[in-house]
Amino acid sequence: MEQMGQLDYLWEYQKLDLKMDELENKIKNCSARKELYKSIKYLKDQQESLIKLNENVDKKNHIYNRIYNDFQKISKNLKEEEKILNSGNIKTFKQLDQIEKKLWDIQKKLEQKKEELTDLLKEMDSLNKNLQEVTQRLRRGKKEYDKYKKEYDLVMKDVDSEYDEIKAQRDSIEEKLDDSLLKKYNAIKGNHRLVIAEIQQDRCGGCNMVLASLVVQNVRDKAGIIECENCGRILYLGPSTSAS
Repeated sequence: MEQMGQLDYLWEYQKLDLKMDELENKIKNCSARKELYKSIKYLKDQQESLIKLNENVDKKNHIYNRIYNDFQKISKNLKEEEKILNSGNIKTFKQLDQIEKKLWDIQKKLEQKKEELTDLLKEMDSLNKNLQEVTQRLRRGKKEYDKYKKEYDLVMKDVDSEYDEIKAQRDSIEEKLDDSLLKKYNAIKGNHRLVIAEIQQDRCGGCNMVLASLVVQNVRDKAGIIECENCGRILYLGPSTSAS
C-alpha cells in the first residue's frame, strides 16, 4: 500500500482518537465525578475518624476496668479495716491510731479512685458523643455518595456506548496501519495532542509555521513521512488540499 494511503488512514485514525479523548475528558470533568470523589474522600475521612475513636474508646474501657478493679479492692480493704475497728479487739491507743491511720489512707485512696473514675466517665461520655456525630456524618455521607454515584453511572452509561463505538472504528483502522507509523504516532502524541497536522496555505496546521515550498511539495508528492521542522508533527495534505 502506498505511503499516502497510510497517511489517509492515520488522519482518520487521529480524528477518532481525538473524539475518544474528548469523551474521556467529558468523564473526567463532569460535575458528578468530581462530587463523587469528594464524597468518597469525605466517607474515608469519617471512617478513619471512627476507627480512631473506637480505638480510643477501647483504651478508655481498659483503663476504666483497671481503675474500677482498684476501687473494688480498696473498698474491700476499707470494710476489713472497719470490721477490725468495730470488733472490740483493739486494746491500746497505739493499735487504734494505727487502724485510724490505715482507714484515713484507704479513704484517701478511695476518693482518688472516685475522682479518676468520674473524670474518665466524662471523657468516655464525650467520646460516645463524638462517635454518634461521626456515625451521623457517615450516614449523610453515604446518602451523598449514593446520589452522585447514580448521576455518574448515568453519565458513564451514555458515554460508554459512544466511546465503544468510536473505539471499534479506530481499532478497525489501526489494523490497516503500519506498525512503524503507529509507533511514531504514539511517540509524537506524548508531546502533542494533534499528531498529524494538515497543511493549510503552506502552513503547518499544528504550530502555524510557514513551510518551505520544497517541504510542501514533498508532502504533495508523497515522498515518505514528512515532519514539521518546528513542532515535529507529521504533515498531511488531504484530498481537497493536495489537488490545489
